[in-house]
Amino acid sequence: MKKRGCIKSGCAIILLGIIAAVVVGAIVSYIDKTQRISDLAYGSRPHNTYDLFLPDNDVKQDSLPLILFIHGGSWLGGEKDWHHGDCKEWRKKGYVTATMNYSLLNEKNVSIPAMLEEIDSCIRHIVQYAQREGIKINQMAIAGTSAGGHLAMMYAYAHTHALPLKFAAIKVGPADLRILFPYNKKSTATDKQSYAYSCTGKRFDAKMLTEERLDSISLTASPVHYINETTAVPVIWAYGEKDWLVFPAHYKALKACYDSLRKPYSLIVYPNSDHALWSDPDCQARYDSTMNAYCKKYFGDI
Repeated sequence: MKKRGCIKSGCAIILLGIIAAVVVGAIVSYIDKTQRISDLAYGSRPHNTYDLFLPDNDVKQDSLPLILFIHGGSWLGGEKDWHHGDCKEWRKKGYVTATMNYSLLNEKNVSIPAMLEEIDSCIRHIVQYAQREGIKINQMAIAGTSAGGHLAMMYAYAHTHALPLKFAAIKVGPADLRILFPYNKKSTATDKQSYAYSCTGKRFDAKMLTEERLDSISLTASPVHYINETTAVPVIWAYGEKDWLVFPAHYKALKACYDSLRKPYSLIVYPNSDHALWSDPDCQARYDSTMNAYCKKYFGDI
């Protein structure tokens, strides 16, 4: 696989892999016309917007947790609307929820580190906006699917947090870019430079981008690289055993890290599902139940 194809042109295949799951979210969003505050801007770039879902007045408290959902789409596409169903479901339980857009790799001067900074800016804006609405947000969880799951894990493990991060909930998120995008000798100099910038936000001379250097660069954009005693927040992982894109090797690498540290996690493997996680409704029910249990355990009473 070409290195440019790995995060840029080739990543479009991830987008195809999650379209089916998006349809369900869109249907739920259409049926449930829950009031929401749409298209709030947290920055100056075109995709720097989010939708905020505040609890009903009769369940509002002075201090509430936030659950932020980050959409997938190969780091090249996707929409915050895809998580409207999730936001509405957890808003009904009394939580503040939000789903955000972020700048994409096919835009100028955008990289994974820049995306993480946008996540941080979005969270800070949510806190400020909610404060004006009379709600103090005192803690949060971060959730994401596919590329959004990767970004959620990177934010959890490799970034400072704008709020106390109590747990993460990840579906089919790439954990190790060395697995997702293995080195290809046929990659052009432009492919290598584009890939290196996408991972790091830094410009490299193509002559410097040896196989060893690219492997190291891939690692800098891989969540598994940052899991340690301090960063390993409680987490829910959901992966498809038949995923043709984010292979089981990803969840196995995450599991090994957490097992070695003896940190709490819940791993739900969908035995019959591919990247869309559609073929195991019992596993989806288990995921929802686990998410509810994590909210109660790590957020406490609200």
